[in-house]
Amino acid sequence: MEDTEWQDEGFDTEQMLQSRLESTQNDDAEETEPVDDIRSLYNQGLQEIETLGLTDIGSLASWSVSSFKPGCGMEALREDNPELYWQSDGLQPHHVDIHFSKRVAIERISIFNDYLVDESYTPSKIVVCAGTGYQDLSEVATISLNEPRGWSDIKLDGVRSDGVLKTFLVRLSIAVNHQNGKDTHLRAVKLYSPLKNDQNIAQELDIPFTSIAMLSESVVR
Repeated sequence: MEDTEWQDEGFDTEQMLQSRLESTQNDDAEETEPVDDIRSLYNQGLQEIETLGLTDIGSLASWSVSSFKPGCGMEALREDNPELYWQSDGLQPHHVDIHFSKRVAIERISIFNDYLVDESYTPSKIVVCAGTGYQDLSEVATISLNEPRGWSDIKLDGVRSDGVLKTFLVRLSIAVNHQNGKDTHLRAVKLYSPLKNDQNIAQELDIPFTSIAMLSESVVR
């Protein structure tokens, strides 16, 4: 912080110190404000999804990434904390693979970004591919983002006549970053199913468990 040049020679030391203290406090408030703001954006989006009656089925899958910077791997992306993020550390294009042991129905994929914090690390184009395995992945949706702050929804209701994507494997490919950035940040990814309770999910996945916790334990991570 630059020193303030006091023009009034009669300005005493106590006033000067108090002014600098207030200035420092203001600087600190500005630094912490984005953290509080990012949490608010994150929670607000989750609350809006709850009103739609959708279920996040991400815990039922095995997740992997194309590359990661130490300390910013898949664990950070899955931590459910908007202050953490996955950061790629390799050649483009970067991608996240989400693999289910049984075929699932997905109505939308929600991705959390904060351009204010991440700038050139923020994706500007994401391509969604799906298939039964890596051998038959095909593009099902694309989203373009313009300095996103908060949750961005990739709705998959146009993929099939019943309004859902039914798949074993989803790949999110980061095609382009803002400002032509090399590596990318993703702070959270949610996959939402229209199935509204544990019993329906168990029937859809053809697994004899009836709770989300037990279902997630049935998938090798």
